[in-house]
Amino acid sequence: MRKIIFPILIIIIAWLTSCYKETISSDPSIKLGFSSDTVMFDTVFTNVGSATRFLKIYNKSSKNVEIESIELAGGQTSPYRINIDGEPNPSAKNVFLKGNDSLFVFVEVTVNPTNSNSPLLITDSIIFNTNGNFQNVKLAAWGQDVHLLNNKIITTDTIFTADKPYLIINDMFVAPNINLTINAGAALHFHNQAMLKVLGTLTVNGEPDNPVTFSGDRLEEFYKDKAGQWGGIWLAAGSYNSFINWAEIKNAIYGVIADTIGKANTKTLTLHNSRIQNMSANALLARGAIVEAGNCLFANTADQTVSLIWGGDYNFYHCTIANYWGQYISRKSPALLLWNYYIDHNNNVQPRDIVNAYFGNCIIYGSRNDEVSIIDEYDGQPVNAQLNYTFENCIVRIEQALDLTDETHFKNTITENPKFKLPFEGNFELDTLSAAKDIGLKSISTLFPFDLNNVSRTSDNGPDLGSFERIETD
Repeated sequence: MRKIIFPILIIIIAWLTSCYKETISSDPSIKLGFSSDTVMFDTVFTNVGSATRFLKIYNKSSKNVEIESIELAGGQTSPYRINIDGEPNPSAKNVFLKGNDSLFVFVEVTVNPTNSNSPLLITDSIIFNTNGNFQNVKLAAWGQDVHLLNNKIITTDTIFTADKPYLIINDMFVAPNINLTINAGAALHFHNQAMLKVLGTLTVNGEPDNPVTFSGDRLEEFYKDKAGQWGGIWLAAGSYNSFINWAEIKNAIYGVIADTIGKANTKTLTLHNSRIQNMSANALLARGAIVEAGNCLFANTADQTVSLIWGGDYNFYHCTIANYWGQYISRKSPALLLWNYYIDHNNNVQPRDIVNAYFGNCIIYGSRNDEVSIIDEYDGQPVNAQLNYTFENCIVRIEQALDLTDETHFKNTITENPKFKLPFEGNFELDTLSAAKDIGLKSISTLFPFDLNNVSRTSDNGPDLGSFERIETD
């Protein structure tokens, strides 16, 4: 019986195969359709592969076709790579496509050094041959040369310029007693989890129209506001006299971590005219540090936006601390935290004085009812450490946690909504009806006479609170 069945099966398979082949049309009028006539990539750094893009191929005919060839015009020398039906090759032959069906072609690109400081357009195309019809889809990417730094340790005083971007793979270290200076217009891009770790001194010399930028290395539109793409800037214990002016720090885990100073009566960090926003942890985490921040925006973080803990000395002038986080998880932490002790490895309380935490002409606001938290007790008992804080001419969002009538801590401080323009979209400029308008102390505004948009604070009835001045126009 088996001897009879086996030949019959062979005949049936051969017949089905011949029928399958017969269903492929050779009609030259059948042409493929494409989801796009050009596959575009954002800027791609040299020697670093891009994200994957895809192209969808349609057979809009009811007849089956066989695509005789799909290939990169540049062949093996092309900077692009294609994956057709699961096969990563620069070309494919005899690709079957059923009637009214589609398939995907996935595309990646790696750009070789271009020996140019300016981005260059890198092009190629995918050529399709179907029944004698040659069709093509263009490929285009901007290739950018970079200073590629992998596990870089800076051991001599160094200056970064704006000639071309810096791409940091893994962490970059600044050794003790060494200064890294970053000039206006420089752009630093960090790969996944990479940090700038400073044991010496960091000097950032941005300008109002030419800031220094710190961000991740994914330049696609999808990643423009995704937090947690890189580690952040860490001024490690012993680092001192760092100065950051006109900088934009975004999309990291931490914006800036400032650790305990190793030199008495010396600032850990002076931070002026800078935007630090969209972090998966904190915009500023200071641990027993000495920090001055003026005319800065700290915004949108998953944890506290500004966290001043384990003691220290802090002054904030004309700063906006705002948190309307809501991209991934619900936020449970306040925008601002003050905390005057830590718990050691033996589970003992170690008091640490916050000798001063001053906020003048500032806005501390967000989507929670209480956006300021003061922790100076442990297990219901006061900690034997100072926690001296003052809010003067500020707006704070506080519902129950603190008593704004306590004039030892609150001077001319209100709780009205500052009416940011589009806070859930990251715009913290003031609307026309903002309660923050014109109520700031002029003595503080003279320290920072221009806001984050380089608009004068002294040209109307009075300085507005926060880091943005609203000037009404007729």
